[in-house]
Amino acid sequence: MEIQWRLARSAALLLTLGCSPLAPKPDYSKLFVLSPISDAAGTTSPESTSHLVIGIGPIDFPGYLKRPEVVTRASPNRLDVSPLDRWGEPLDKNFGRILGENLARLLSTDHIEQYPWSSKAEVDYQVEVAVQRFETSADNEPQLEARWTIKDGASGKELYAAQARVATPGGTDESAIPAILSADLGNLSRDIATEVTSLNQQHRAKAPS
Repeated sequence: MEIQWRLARSAALLLTLGCSPLAPKPDYSKLFVLSPISDAAGTTSPESTSHLVIGIGPIDFPGYLKRPEVVTRASPNRLDVSPLDRWGEPLDKNFGRILGENLARLLSTDHIEQYPWSSKAEVDYQVEVAVQRFETSADNEPQLEARWTIKDGASGKELYAAQARVATPGGTDESAIPAILSADLGNLSRDIATEVTSLNQQHRAKAPS
């Protein structure tokens, strides 16, 4: 009888703890990351760029995106912050890392340096990106707006600059958000790789034989 009483008391105690406001609550949050391009189709003369050392950064992000929560633009002047969806790492760091992976594939180089790099690193071209927008709308349409610059790695001289507005058609499922933003970043990466290739060809043409 005493054993049954103890078992009943233990069960009641467990039930009470389970309903207590101090009991641990389940975490329903989801973590997302950007992904690199799956191929390097469209690369121009990769053999001419395989030796290049590319420096990535600085990567500048607006303050409203420097947070773990996924941000959606509900209207031109309103942002919604998800209570459950989060980035697996700081979005600006994730952006820079994936940009580096993309350029490594597009330019067929293994020499990618992330800012700030060692003073011993002999960077050929430095890619800077100032992001103005990198989010989806309420209907999951993505938009990437950024100014990007390519500089001479030795002198720091600006060689090329452009304003990018990329909007890759996406799906209606919110789980597709990382994929369509990754596609935007992939398209931006292709534009940068094309210009790096062009600049390098011009430099090779001017170099004394």
